[in-house]
Amino acid sequence: MVLLNLLTALVAVALPNPSPSASPAERELPTIVTVISSPYCNSLADHFNGAMAPMLANDRVLEGTSGQLDTLNTLFHQTNYAQQYMHVQDAIERQETTLNDSLAGISRNIAMLHDGAALTTDAQAKAQVTNAVWDLQTAYDHQRQLAIDLMHLYQAMRNYNVNYANPPMGGFSEREMIEPQAMRDSKNWLHFDAQRALIARSEDQAVDTAYSAAQTYCVPKK
Repeated sequence: MVLLNLLTALVAVALPNPSPSASPAERELPTIVTVISSPYCNSLADHFNGAMAPMLANDRVLEGTSGQLDTLNTLFHQTNYAQQYMHVQDAIERQETTLNDSLAGISRNIAMLHDGAALTTDAQAKAQVTNAVWDLQTAYDHQRQLAIDLMHLYQAMRNYNVNYANPPMGGFSEREMIEPQAMRDSKNWLHFDAQRALIARSEDQAVDTAYSAAQTYCVPKK
């Protein structure tokens, strides 16, 4: 037996009704237990951790992005809108770059975790890894979509000359007053909150499944 660093993978933290407003710090999962060293268990620990740790880091990045999008929704109502616009643009660039840079490593670990299911002949053990992979892939797909959409948002912001903006006093033009509220909400057309909620739910389900697999197949029986 060896002491494996299970980091985020193998502890049951099932958060009820996850929502994008929950603090990402509440969803960090600690290192636990001595486990059996086997190809199946090593793969489960190494590659689940390898995917989940950067995904949780991305959740914290998206928490910061949430605040930037709130500012973007209202900044043209302020007298210093140009300064705020540049601040949001720079923050979005940093955040989307961090997200996009993480994607290849996450995808690689999910694929290797999937391959690790073949390291056991137990059909139920295989199924648990497959289910964990499915939930991780779902969370990854939505993180990737947000990362790409935020990259496009940053590019659009760069192409917009904020110095040409001339919002009326109070920030409401005639067009704005007749435009549906949803069209003025960057989070709405990015499906930002809905995607974050789906990411959180899928991550939690993946953790529960991985924990169950570890407890069943990788923890010494007393």
